[in-house]
Amino acid sequence: MLQGRTVGYSTVPTVFDQAELFSNTNTRDMEIEIKLPGVEGTSKNAACPIVNRVVLTVRRPTSNWTARLFASDKAFPNASFSFVGTEPILFANSQPVADLAELISAFKEISNAIYIGPFRNAINVGSNDTYFDIQIGTGFIQSWKFYKLGNNKAQNEACHKLTENIKRIFGFEDLDISSSADDRSLQLLVDGKSFKLPEVGSGLTQFILVLATVAIKNPSYILIDEPELNLHPSLQLDFLTTLASYAQIGILFGTHSIGLARVASDRIYSIRKLQAGVSEVRELEGIPHLAEFLGELSFSSYRELGFDKVLLVEGRTEVKTFQQFLRLLKKDHEIVLIPMGGNELINANSEPELAELTRISSKISAIIDSERSSANDPLPANRQRFAEACGKAKISCKVLDRRAVEQYLPERAIRKVYGPAYSALTPFQKCETLSPMWPKTENWRIAREMTIDELRVTDLGQFLEKL
Repeated sequence: MLQGRTVGYSTVPTVFDQAELFSNTNTRDMEIEIKLPGVEGTSKNAACPIVNRVVLTVRRPTSNWTARLFASDKAFPNASFSFVGTEPILFANSQPVADLAELISAFKEISNAIYIGPFRNAINVGSNDTYFDIQIGTGFIQSWKFYKLGNNKAQNEACHKLTENIKRIFGFEDLDISSSADDRSLQLLVDGKSFKLPEVGSGLTQFILVLATVAIKNPSYILIDEPELNLHPSLQLDFLTTLASYAQIGILFGTHSIGLARVASDRIYSIRKLQAGVSEVRELEGIPHLAEFLGELSFSSYRELGFDKVLLVEGRTEVKTFQQFLRLLKKDHEIVLIPMGGNELINANSEPELAELTRISSKISAIIDSERSSANDPLPANRQRFAEACGKAKISCKVLDRRAVEQYLPERAIRKVYGPAYSALTPFQKCETLSPMWPKTENWRIAREMTIDELRVTDLGQFLEKL
């Protein structure tokens, strides 16, 4: 490969023709570039540059590929390379020429990712095939039986956790999922009533299929197409956050629901077709007007299921965090969460938009960080004026007693997620002064591990409980 030779690869069973892998709007080879941002310089273990980019070229219409390595945008020439020992150092003529440690680490993460396609509601009884990375048919049924009743305790507990998650999301009082006597279907006991899998609908079926797959495989990344399929809008965010809780690093999803993308994602890209064979990918603009956002989320559909309250929160990362708080209080299927984009809306000019929002629903509340450095500090001007604008619009606004949401995450839950090296913030401590500090985007994982008592003793929990 690195000597300029090509290497063969095999396709997955769902690819029947090699041409399926290539674009049908051009005749070019397929090129895949992987770049590691922030990785550069010279290896600490050997006097050689660190590889931070690789370009893979898949030759059309063959099953062959080649690779080119780069360090600081300088390509390595084709040569006779080799490894010496177990270190990830590439040698040429007995001299170290490239450190592949970072690249190999990235490839390990990618290789542990799983892809979940858009057709997730078919069991295909009698089949032992896989649909991309999901096992289906009788193969899945038999695997479920083995995981649930076998000798591996971790798999037994994973099945129990999955069942508890599904029970909570769908609002069941009791749920048991077992294989049928002939191992050709799943038998469900829902609140004491018996159902075969085809009787309960495609939404519940995909929860079982997908969550069972990720619970057992423990992937680094989860890639999923159209997570909103077969699910009511009120369940779509719950499905995504539950799915993400099984991913070691994160989840990437493609969706036609702009509302779901805005409320669930830390970063959003839109893809627009310019002409035949040419598309444009760019970051999507920020939060739109709140009334428009409620329309994107199909708020009227939420109302049909009893969601008659709206809670405005700081930003996208708070949506998933507050969803966990509301889940503890059993209010996650009563309140729709809307991110405000931080200071984009939390300012003195928000009154017209808040007033427009109250024409859609009269049960609107807001909760914002205080951003204070001590209990005696005044509230920053933009936040004070936002609170006043809420008052004029007759919106209940809670300014947190502590600096921000991070200050409400208890040390016990933090260490359960990140380990003993991590500590809780003091009530007004800035995040950048704590080391090590977890990413803000991971607040929801910590909130997921909190107990209801840990939430209820805080002003935040008491405000949410009254909603």
